[in-house]
Parts: sequence; structure tokens; C-alpha cells
Amino acid sequence: MIIPHSRPTIDGKDTISVSKVLTSGRISQGEKVKRFEERLAKFVGVKYGIAVSSGTSAIHLALRGLDVGVGDEVILPSYVCASPYMAILHAGAKPKLVDVNISDFNISPIAVKKAVNPKTKAIIVPHMFGTPADLDELQDFGIPIIEDCAHSLGADYRKRKVGSFGETSICSFYATKMLTTGEGGIVLTRDHATYSRVTEIREYDKKPLEQVRYNYKMSDIQAALGLSQLEKLPYFINRRREIAKIYNERFSMNSVKLPSVQPHKNPVFYRYVVLIDKPDLVQKIARKKGIRCEKPVFKPLSKNFPTVKCPKSDYIYDHALSIPLYPSLTRPKIDYVTRSLTEILVNSTTAANPRNDSVV
Repeated sequence: MIIPHSRPTIDGKDTISVSKVLTSGRISQGEKVKRFEERLAKFVGVKYGIAVSSGTSAIHLALRGLDVGVGDEVILPSYVCASPYMAILHAGAKPKLVDVNISDFNISPIAVKKAVNPKTKAIIVPHMFGTPADLDELQDFGIPIIEDCAHSLGADYRKRKVGSFGETSICSFYATKMLTTGEGGIVLTRDHATYSRVTEIREYDKKPLEQVRYNYKMSDIQAALGLSQLEKLPYFINRRREIAKIYNERFSMNSVKLPSVQPHKNPVFYRYVVLIDKPDLVQKIARKKGIRCEKPVFKPLSKNFPTVKCPKSDYIYDHALSIPLYPSLTRPKIDYVTRSLTEILVNSTTAANPRNDSVV
């Protein structure tokens, strides 16, 4: 038995939706994209959506929509993939890395406060692994926020969908995200001026050459898949929460620090990440049993820069392990994962430090 770490959930309805577009002969950006933009924006609770080719291009356009450019600084967490860092470079701005909370892996408002300066033009706030960040404290700085909802589409913060708080927000629709279009992304906003600016530069064809524009369009093929997936998103979210509940019950042992959730946050469990001692050893033994656990982030971005210190990001990197969780994971496989990992964890680990923000 091989249980992958993550996988897309594709069914016959998805296949039919894509096939209809293929046979129609109208496969580039068109009505399907427009419909997907409208429905996704409505789901999140904002007015406008601009579908694009990837999550990275969405962050790039969100930055451009906020007029971020050369001479500006953008704050982002160290414990995240390289996508937002690269998007900041694409915009010509300077990335400013800050540390995260150990409790939920999200950007630390305390660290942000120390990093804010007159050059700060925006803060990129990923809701890591599907758990909302501390939006109240982050909004208090009065600096435009770009919510990165690549992991968190459908999560709630104070009973509102994440993605509806920042000046703009983005989603990614990569193969294993909350819903997939294969590749793709979207910029979401309440502001008509931002919507107009982003739409204007998403594509270059038949437009004047007085400013830089891009070819970041989504195709109707992708949007057809996205529309079909969006219909199933409530089920995907409920299924992820059901599996996480089982994991919480079965991994409640001293050697595992489970995902921490505050009452005003309702996560979607894009990843189920625990903190343990010897995660590399557990990963290796689990692989021999056919269970693919992974490091949830390749490595903290700060590790690329010797002078940038983010000790909490380093601590998480040294202790975090992501356990398979996705909607199509069946009950027999869930039982096998929990039974096997419980045995491995009991025999291979000791208790990690308490999961709070005082350990480093």
C-alpha cells in the first residue's frame, strides 16, 4: 500500500466539464474564466476576481495593483515557500523577512511590528496550512495587507472567510491545493480601482505600450475545471476537517504537538502538521511502510541569508512533519496511517518542546 502525501480529487464531473470546453473549440480566456472569477469572489465575500496563470503571478499582480515597486519594502514570513519572495522581486521591491509564531506557523505580528519602517508598502500574510493568521493585530499597523490564501480557501476568521480582510488577496489552484485548475491563481479585491489596475496589466494584446503588461491569463479549460471543483469545495473542506478530527483523537500523545486552533479561527486543514522530535527518522520509517510524510516547507527563506535570524522558523523546520490528508483519503487508509504512525512515534520519538512561542 502506497499512501501519497497529497493528491488532487478529480471525478467524472470534472472530466465532463473540461471535455465540453475542449469540444466547443473556445478554449482560451473567455466566458468560463469570467464565471469562475465571479463565483470565486462571491464565495470569499469580495466584489472582484481576476483569474491568472499561477499563485505567483497573482501575488505579483496584487503588488502591482498596490503600486509596489522599486524602493519599496514588502514584509513576508520566513517560513513559507519561495513564491511570495519571488513575486516581490518581480515587482522590483525588496523582501523583508520576519519570523513566525510556533503556535500556528503564521507570520508573527510582534516580528512585523519590529520590521515596519517608512519604506514598508505591503505585508504578505499567508494563512499557513489552512489556519488563519492574526488578522486583527496585523491590520492595526495600517499597512496594506495581501492575504495569501493558497492554503486556506474556505477558512474562517471571526466567522468571515479569509481573503475578505486584506486590501487584496490571492489564491493558488495548483494540482493539490484546496481546489485545482491544474495550474492557476486569482487576485481578489473589494476595490474597483485595484481591480481595474490588475485587469489592465494581466494581458498586453492590443493595448498601448506605455507601461509593462504581462501574459498571465487563465484559459477556459482551467476555469471549467475550477468551476466544477468549486461546487465540491464545501465537501472538500468538511472532509478535511473530519480527517483532522480523527487525527487529533488518535495522535493525542505526549510525543506529538497537534495543530493549535483558537476559538475565533476555523481552519480547513490543507496540511496536517505536527511538531515532533526526529521528524526525519519518522519520515524515513513511514516511507518504508508506504506512507509519504513530508517536510511541509522546503526550508525557511531566512536560511538563504546568514545575517537574517528567524529562530522560530528554524525550530519549526527542525520539528515539523506533514501527515497525508486530502478529501479522497479513505477510512481504511486513515486507519492504516494512524495505526502505523502511532507505532512509529511511540518507538522513535520523545516529547518535543511545548508548542508555544516561548521556546526560542
